[in-house]
Amino acid sequence: MVIQHMATDTQTPDEIESTLSSIKKMLVVGGLFAAVGYLLILGALFLELTQFHPLLESFFAEFTNHSLAGGGPERASAALNQQLATIHKFPSTLLWMKLGGIGHILVGIFLALAAIIRALSLMPVRLGYELTKADA
Repeated sequence: MVIQHMATDTQTPDEIESTLSSIKKMLVVGGLFAAVGYLLILGALFLELTQFHPLLESFFAEFTNHSLAGGGPERASAALNQQLATIHKFPSTLLWMKLGGIGHILVGIFLALAAIIRALSLMPVRLGYELTKADA
């Protein structure tokens, strides 16, 4: 109903330009959200590959009789407990970064699609304006 109302409405060139500038702003904000999302995901992958996996490899090389759950013959070692605590903190941080990145990307896509819909709903108004301008 709103789109039909906009199509039959006559708008001034200033109103059309104002709508176009708000569409451009929506696209820029959507692009920024998507860029932040990609940076969060790339940061999570970088942390995972450069810090988390080497930490796991060093744990399994140093404590061959232990599991990541902390089970093994020597459970009271301070070095073991410190390394296990560090290992157990990483997955929640990585998950937060990956899910936050995906959320940002989806918000960016939503804003871009909303801007496209606004631009498409403005086309009949702009066409009507150009036709009346050509008739005059």
